Amino acid sequence: MNDLGRLALTLLVASLGGYLGYKAKIPAGTMLGALLFTVLLNLIAGQSFVPAGIRPWLQMCSGAMLGAGIRRRDVKELKLLILPGLIMIVLMMVMNVLFGYLMFRFSHLDLATALLAAAPGGMTDMALIAGDLGGDPMPVTLLHLARLLIIYALLPIIFTRLQKYQNAHHLAERCRPQNERTSVQGKKPEPTAIVSGRRQVTAALLMTLGAAAAGGILLWQLGVNAGAMIGAMLGVAALNLTTGKALRPVKLRTAVQVMAGAFIGQNMTRDNIGQMAGLVIPLLIMVVSVVAFIAVISLSLIVLSRMDRVTCVLMSAPGGLQEVSLMALDLNADAPKVMVMQTTRLMVVIALFPSLLTTAAGLLGD
Repeated sequence: MNDLGRLALTLLVASLGGYLGYKAKIPAGTMLGALLFTVLLNLIAGQSFVPAGIRPWLQMCSGAMLGAGIRRRDVKELKLLILPGLIMIVLMMVMNVLFGYLMFRFSHLDLATALLAAAPGGMTDMALIAGDLGGDPMPVTLLHLARLLIIYALLPIIFTRLQKYQNAHHLAERCRPQNERTSVQGKKPEPTAIVSGRRQVTAALLMTLGAAAAGGILLWQLGVNAGAMIGAMLGVAALNLTTGKALRPVKLRTAVQVMAGAFIGQNMTRDNIGQMAGLVIPLLIMVVSVVAFIAVISLSLIVLSRMDRVTCVLMSAPGGLQEVSLMALDLNADAPKVMVMQTTRLMVVIALFPSLLTTAAGLLGD
């Protein structure tokens, strides 16, 4: 089967998985279902395929949807993210060194490879850095892929429990006097601009996609990490703040979620599973590290900030920027704040972790 046929088959299978995940009412079920079905297709038939060149365009679409949700209130509240950002960065660095060292001590991995495998950065970025710092890119790639799959397996369980808590909280709120009630988010949502009429909708959609393409292509071509997504978000946010006419079509969000799930799922092959058999101990440590990352950082954010639990959990999840931001949209979290914190995490990892890992390797190495 040629690449076009494999792509069509992958999208068909991913769409079926996304539809079933959505109907099953699994948190972020569209993307998770698409991911799972794509992995199964790859393991059974070895035919999953999504071209690598589609990644920046997916990021632009994701950034456009996030930017369309940014309002003036969100800009004013950015100062509230300073303390959570500092908390996340400090805890992230400490836990990265701790779990990376554990991988080094209890497996055959060298220290540089272990520290990079435990780093909460992007799979591709960490694999590229591994070559520069003397690590082995293949174990780094496989362990980061496993980390993403672990996160997407854990988050539905976490959010099911959070939804039970928030439903109970809503019930308690309805039982209180009207003048004492507060929303879960602490504030009432601002009204959004309503665009009526087919021509107005088409014009607004074209403006949104144009702003996303302009910002995304600019930062992408400048070589900024995750630049396509960040630039698209900034471009559409600027459009929304100035005109209030940016659109976030539901069908586009669903399509991006299916494509994102397929894009991630195609990386899990039979060869990868065979190689992971030799990484059992690092994989077990990776499971513990992911749970610890989410638990420690999200609980710290919940206690020390005024943000809701779902938003704090998504902020702390060491997953992909695009995928976690899409989950934020799907789970009615504060998506702009999640995007800002995930972007901060990514930028800190890329900017500071090479120096941190070099220093840690010098201090901890034999």
